[in-house]
Amino acid sequence: MDDLIADFHIHSKYSHDSVMSPESIIKRAKKVGLTCIAITDHGTIRGGLEGKRVARTHGIDVIVGTEIATDCGDIIGLNLHEDILITRWQDVIPAIRSQGGKVMFPHPYRDHSSIEEIAECVDFIEIWNGRSTLQQNMAAQDLATRFSKLVMYGSDAHVSSEIGSVKTRIDPESFQFRELLTERYSTASEIHRSQIISLVKQRKWGTLISQGTRYIGRKVWRFP
Repeated sequence: MDDLIADFHIHSKYSHDSVMSPESIIKRAKKVGLTCIAITDHGTIRGGLEGKRVARTHGIDVIVGTEIATDCGDIIGLNLHEDILITRWQDVIPAIRSQGGKVMFPHPYRDHSSIEEIAECVDFIEIWNGRSTLQQNMAAQDLATRFSKLVMYGSDAHVSSEIGSVKTRIDPESFQFRELLTERYSTASEIHRSQIISLVKQRKWGTLISQGTRYIGRKVWRFP
């Protein structure tokens, strides 16, 4: 069986900060040479389920996932068939495994607490995230080494141009990492676009207007 060319962290329109349809994600993934993706929307597996149905006609394997906001930061569940609505991280991990799923610790040094306790319990640690800093990714790699965990890489794509910006070759049976093929960080423009999308989808018009005013005056977006 051929190795997978994968990006394991992508958000669709079912996240609060993306507008990409699962079908558009699949088409973009195929265009940039991916053969496997995980759609990991915030708080729902809906994007992954829809993507899996669409992907059947495009030759892309889709892993159904979700990024769950826990009391200690985000945890990703992969290979799921039901949403997970609890938030206590000690309960989230067994809930993922009760569905036969796998647990990934995304961007561990970005907005997490109890980092080592979580690392000890997960299956995979994301050691390269396209929206994290180099220092955060290096710390995540050290964490995975210290706890002898399998590693994953993800673009954390919220806009189309980010899909496949982090691309790896993976063993299709063990999901063992083989080779890093692409390692581009997201640009400020890509990140700002998803922040604007989030403000619009949440109808935070006042914040959007104030940020627009600051942009006009300073030629730079600054978000809280």
